[in-house]
Amino acid sequence: MAGLFVLPASADAFVSPAAEPRRHHDFRRGSAAQPFTSSEAVLSRISLGAALQVMGATAGACLAVAGLRRTRRSAQNLAKPRLLVQRCDGSSWGSNRSDASTSVDTSGPLPIVKLSFGGTDEAIVNLFGGCVTSYKHCGVEWLAVRPDAKLDGSKPISGGLPHCFPQFGPGVIQQHGFARNLMWKLLEEPSEDGVCVMELTDNEETRKMWPFSFRAEYRVELLEDRLKTTLLIENPVKATSVEPCGKEFFFTAALHSYYGVGNVGACKIVGKLMGSEKLDKTEDPPKMSKATSDTIQISKFTEEIYKDVLPGQVALQDPSKGELEIISSGGWKDVVVWNPYGDDKMGADGFVCVESAALEPVTLIPGACWDATLELVPKQKQ
Repeated sequence: MAGLFVLPASADAFVSPAAEPRRHHDFRRGSAAQPFTSSEAVLSRISLGAALQVMGATAGACLAVAGLRRTRRSAQNLAKPRLLVQRCDGSSWGSNRSDASTSVDTSGPLPIVKLSFGGTDEAIVNLFGGCVTSYKHCGVEWLAVRPDAKLDGSKPISGGLPHCFPQFGPGVIQQHGFARNLMWKLLEEPSEDGVCVMELTDNEETRKMWPFSFRAEYRVELLEDRLKTTLLIENPVKATSVEPCGKEFFFTAALHSYYGVGNVGACKIVGKLMGSEKLDKTEDPPKMSKATSDTIQISKFTEEIYKDVLPGQVALQDPSKGELEIISSGGWKDVVVWNPYGDDKMGADGFVCVESAALEPVTLIPGACWDATLELVPKQKQ
């Protein structure tokens, strides 16, 4: 079984520059991509020394921890490791210097990134699929992973916040695209103090399925009162490129979000839904109508799409836990609600999917980008 290697920093590794996220979405313009690491997360080149080999990961798993500084930092700071790496034997390497921390755990079948804040809040991010699989606020779990989920890389993770990219649902390539099936690369320098930043880029395998150059960057941030994620999709090709993949592309996307509940039938999903276009995919053929209520309750197998209700907020009200505010902004436009009601093997009674989606194809010309943000704000039952 191959081990997991934490590679030394390399000047060849691409880490996006510090900048604030774009808040407009004129995708047809050939403007340069605007990555979204915070202005305080300046880039650095860090000498990590010799590569650390850690056994216990599945064959072929490789984590590249890389950083590239564009502003100077003192020699003292450069010498400090920025990331905490947990070895298989339980010992650790690295440091953190605040109430929020970021660490990498390679003791399981797949590498995960652990975020913590204030000693009470935690999140887990799987590098396989770039999938957040746990968010605990004051010890209460707000995400769900299905009991039939595989966490060994043999199939996409059925739970948490899985990516659907570059395709939502069925289509010309595999169901929900390939982003949830691939290992994402951790970007070391911005991944500190409760933040995890990953990237996924095209390779030979993705181009066989989808013949385009792309770059996806996903930022997961554990804050005092919420979990915040931002997805950026970039067409990195220069407008003058004559390469076969150097052209515009279009995509659809979603976070296939699984939220943990005590009893799905007792929960309510509340938002500004009334009057929106509603597609009920459980009908044959699928039935389009107008939503007649701002409240959704699950009492049967449910697969519904509410068009153009985002940016905005939806609340998941769970009598057993409290309320989860699901705030979607940027490029997220649609809400998808899914639950396989009555399916005990899937654990249908313990979760509901309230998905933030962009179901109308988004076109990116060379040099353009798109971004979308999801914030989860729990309000626990008193």
